[in-house]
Amino acid sequence: MNSIKSTSQAPASITTEVRRIPTPEEADLIICQEVDLLTRGNHQIWSSPDHDRSQYVHSFFQYPAMMVPIVQKRIIEIIVNAKGDVTNLLDSFMGSGTSLVAGMQMGLDCYGQDINPLAVLVSKTRTGPFYFKAIEERRQALFTHIEQDNDTIIEANFNGLYKWFNPPVAAELSRIVRAIRAESNQTIRRFYWVILAETIRLTSNDRTSTFKLHARPLTETATRTVSAIDVFKKHFANSLEDLREHALQLEDADRLLKGAYIGQVNLNLLNSKEHIVTANDKEGFFDLHVTSPPYGDNKTTVTYGQFSYLPLQWIDLQDIDDRANDTFLATTSQIDSFGLGGVIRRFTPEELQLLFDASPRLELIHQQIHQIDPKRARKVAAFFYDIYQTIQNIHIAMKVNGYQVWTVGNRTVAGVNVPNNVIMTDFILSQGAILIKTINREILNRRMASRNSQANLMTFEDILIFRKIG
Repeated sequence: MNSIKSTSQAPASITTEVRRIPTPEEADLIICQEVDLLTRGNHQIWSSPDHDRSQYVHSFFQYPAMMVPIVQKRIIEIIVNAKGDVTNLLDSFMGSGTSLVAGMQMGLDCYGQDINPLAVLVSKTRTGPFYFKAIEERRQALFTHIEQDNDTIIEANFNGLYKWFNPPVAAELSRIVRAIRAESNQTIRRFYWVILAETIRLTSNDRTSTFKLHARPLTETATRTVSAIDVFKKHFANSLEDLREHALQLEDADRLLKGAYIGQVNLNLLNSKEHIVTANDKEGFFDLHVTSPPYGDNKTTVTYGQFSYLPLQWIDLQDIDDRANDTFLATTSQIDSFGLGGVIRRFTPEELQLLFDASPRLELIHQQIHQIDPKRARKVAAFFYDIYQTIQNIHIAMKVNGYQVWTVGNRTVAGVNVPNNVIMTDFILSQGAILIKTINREILNRRMASRNSQANLMTFEDILIFRKIG
């Protein structure tokens, strides 16, 4: 009897319950319920006033307007757990790679792109491979190379070199550059380049209180004494510890194999208003899109390009991406001109009507600004024309029932409030999507320049969650 009873029971190894994938509507409901539950538990949870700034190698380089890692991670976790079949993630404005790092924590294949070479460098460094043991072993060789270098050649050559760098600083930066070039491993060189970029930010004569290039007064630079080598060494130690901690977190989650992420990481220097990269250029590829685009054209909001101009003068661009070249450094604002709204032109009535049909609110805002300042109205039109093109590209790249998460903030132009949250919602809905949830968050820790003219207008953001419908 006992043997008969035993054979009638299925072995435990084949009775594992297979989770049913929820319907899109069920997933929507779960997402909304989870967001509401977290919000009720702590109304400041999306502002994260107590987050760790160094978490997930966030402190490598102080990139402008970096997202808060834990906020992105919470949103991604909620959607991944609710949907049940998310395998990949796209960030079309990846910046320093915060969304991608959060996606790696969840084991997703991560795709990212940005038009700024410095953003691509930082993101590639933050997403690995993570050779922290090899870096530790080679650290002394790097420092010895720097200390024993007696070469007097300056490794940067651009207009205004000695305006932005005192001669002793330029000489020390050059010694660091030559030492980095002596490293044979590109992944390790990228780590070094990022540390150098932060060193340049801290030792140049550019003011750190604004993202626009703004030189310190001559009375200050004439007496300013700072050692680029000392700053580099100090930041090296902190960054290596951050890299090690991040790698160990991924190892503990079984996300690494021999120091490399087990999933796909595909990062590119590309303009999202022109092209979205997928595997084999496949349409309907992405399960999840998480990003935070600029709130307006870079020249009047956050000047990512100007901010990156000085570091990129010292970094070997070929170590960043095959597409990186001196064209990006033609002027201090060249990178910003490649971005959203970077090219100001007169739009045809047909082009404007295309935007207005997608968002009637934009038409009203454009009319109000045009009455006050036609030039600024053209800038606003240029920005929204580019963001509309980007949204179209992303929609094509998304799977049906794939989710999009956009963190956006509003701004003021010519005294007129420009509701980016409403206009971009209109654009996304016009492509064939539904708005699932809006989360309001106060900007407490996102790094904004205190002296940028637009900074005081960016105190709140909306996190908008959409689902593409068939």
